[in-house]
Amino acid sequence: MAKIELRNIQKFFGPVQVIKDLNLTIEDGEFVVMLGQSGCGKTTTLRSIAGLESVTSGQIFIDGEEVQDRTASNRDIAFVFQSFSLYPHMTVYENIAFPLRAVGMSKADRDKAVREVAGILKITNLLSRRPSALSGGDMQRVAIGRALVRHPKALLMDEPIGALDAKLREQMRAEIKRLHISRGSTSVYVTHDQIEAMSLADRIVIMHDGILQQIGTPEQVYLQPSNLFVAQFVGSPVMNVAPVTIKSTKDNVTVSVPGATEGFRIPASMLNGAKTSENVSLGIRSEGVELQHRKGKDDISAVTTNIEPLGSHDIVDVKIGDTSLRARTQSGFVKGEGEKVFVRIDPAQAHFFDNNTGLALGSGN
Repeated sequence: MAKIELRNIQKFFGPVQVIKDLNLTIEDGEFVVMLGQSGCGKTTTLRSIAGLESVTSGQIFIDGEEVQDRTASNRDIAFVFQSFSLYPHMTVYENIAFPLRAVGMSKADRDKAVREVAGILKITNLLSRRPSALSGGDMQRVAIGRALVRHPKALLMDEPIGALDAKLREQMRAEIKRLHISRGSTSVYVTHDQIEAMSLADRIVIMHDGILQQIGTPEQVYLQPSNLFVAQFVGSPVMNVAPVTIKSTKDNVTVSVPGATEGFRIPASMLNGAKTSENVSLGIRSEGVELQHRKGKDDISAVTTNIEPLGSHDIVDVKIGDTSLRARTQSGFVKGEGEKVFVRIDPAQAHFFDNNTGLALGSGN
């Protein structure tokens, strides 16, 4: 297994800079998911680790050895692509065994290694078949088996299940996680799918425009976003964000959204560094917006504008002044649009962001 370090990585394609001063350490045995929109630099970063792309400047270390000038074949890294890339004229057995034949491993050792990895991936019964006779999920299992059969230092995966249907993606997520745990391998996984990132990762690396925005556990990036981009990129529905006016009272502060005649009362201790004079926005996830049919002490009135039934719960849009907020409720809690409700926010789930920098206040940024 391997520890991977990226130090001050820069990457240009002509005049376009796609990776900007990236510093990242992936610990031995860790499962790291690189998450971001298309074109954010995550796949280029993965290919640079593998040696499939050269970096313009910076250093890449694998197990303490500097490798940015080594070829891909000399880095002992396995790569799984989104396209299955199997040899159609070979059987599953031959596809998995191919890397071992290339390095001259004996037939007996090859057979042992192929059957071991096939057993782990539960494809032993498919070894005599050709790729054309396999489902998409089975083909991806074969591709992963071919990557793992020679026990590489790290396994890199570039949206490996993106081409599968929803049911197969769910099954393969579980398989990939189980495989990582059983092998204890260092794994780096690229995706734009938040569900994949949240369910697979020990830590998530969020990138935007070639810049690392935040790295943390799934809980950290969801509950403690470091900036407005992360707040509105991670989570479904995305975090409610609205510019606010903050007014101080003796024991509390009132946080008002545009056009509202009432404000949310929040203990001053929970402002996280926001001040009345600052140009700030409030961020609150849908589960932190609480709806009631009767007015409570700190509730303000609102009108429902849309209901999105999702089976286990509903997402309800409410209008407060000129601002819409999305709330998560139990199914059927609100009967229809235009219903008057009362809203409060959970102060413990309130985030405040500097509108000029986009950074979370009180987060140390």
